Amino acid sequence: MARAASIAAPGAAGPTIVEGGRPLVAQSRAMRALVRQARRYAGVDATVFITGETGVGKDALARFIHASGPRRREPFVTLDCPALASTLVEAELFGYERGAFTDATTARPGRFEMAGRGTIYLDAVTGLSPAGQGALLRLVEERRVTRLGGTVALDVRGRLVASAQAGIEDAVREGSFRAELFHRLHVLPMHIPSLRERPEDILPLARRLLAELAAALQRPVPDLAPDAEDALRRYRWPGNVRELRHVLERALVAGVEGALTTASLPSDLLERDDAYLAPGATGRRPTLDEVERRYIELTLHRVQGNQTKAAAILGISRKALWEKRKRYGLQ
Repeated sequence: MARAASIAAPGAAGPTIVEGGRPLVAQSRAMRALVRQARRYAGVDATVFITGETGVGKDALARFIHASGPRRREPFVTLDCPALASTLVEAELFGYERGAFTDATTARPGRFEMAGRGTIYLDAVTGLSPAGQGALLRLVEERRVTRLGGTVALDVRGRLVASAQAGIEDAVREGSFRAELFHRLHVLPMHIPSLRERPEDILPLARRLLAELAAALQRPVPDLAPDAEDALRRYRWPGNVRELRHVLERALVAGVEGALTTASLPSDLLERDDAYLAPGATGRRPTLDEVERRYIELTLHRVQGNQTKAAAILGISRKALWEKRKRYGLQ
C-alpha cells in the first residue's frame, strides 16, 4: 500500500516532497511548479503523460501523483514497456484464462485488472511494439478488458499514467509511434526538466540521496565537502538523477571517511565537467581564478593528492601549490 505524500520541513537541503521513502526535491522554481501541477492532476481521473530525459525521475513523479490523490490506498502497478516481448503484450495487458495458450497452466489477471481502482503506470511507452501499441489503443478506447481465452469483459477502473522520453513527437511524425495512441495518452502532459536545467536541485538532491543510501548501507551520512559540492554543481549530468544516485552510491560503497570530497568521485565526472570551456558552450563563463582552481583540483585528483607530482605537472613549486590550495580552499 502506497504511503501518502508529505512535505519535509524546509531546511538546508531545501523543501523535499517525500513519497514511498524516495525524495522528490523541489528547490528550483521549475520543480516547485511541477509539484503544484502534480497535486492538481492527482485529484482527477484523466490520463497523465510524463516526458523527460532518461533518469530525470519520471517513475518517482508517477508514484507521487498516485500517492497524492484519492487512489493512494489502491495498488500502483507498473509495466516496463521496453522489456515486454511483442508476443506477451496482450497477455500482460489483458491477462489470460487457463488453457488460453500452450503455457497457460493457470489463469492470470492482466495489469489493468491487477490495478483495480488504483494506478497503472506504463513506463517508457514508446518501447511498445506496433502490435502492443494497437492492443493498448484498443484498451484505452474501450476502457474494458477481456482475458485471453475468456468471455467476460471487465471495466477498466484504474487511472492511467504513461511516460516517454522527450521527443516522442518525432516518433509520432516518423510513424514509429501511433498518432491515435499518442493523442489518447497525451491528455494531461507533464514535462520534467533535466537536472542541468535546474542546478538549484543538485545539492539538495545529493544530500537527500546520501541520507537514503547511507541508511541502506547502515553507515553514517557523510557531509559534502566544498570541492565535492563544486564538482557536483559544475557537472552536466547527462544521466540526470539516476546518474547522480549511482555516483553517490559508488562513493559510499568504496568507503568515505568524514566528508565526501572529489577524491571519492569518479575521475570522468571531474574531467567532463569542464565542458563549459568548449567552443559554443552556453551559460556563464568561468573567471580566470575559477579555471585555475578547477585545474589544480583536477590535477590533485589525478595524482591522488601527491603534492610533488601535482606541482611538477602544474609547473610550480610545492610551496606555491600549498599557497594556491590555501587561497582556493582546497584542503
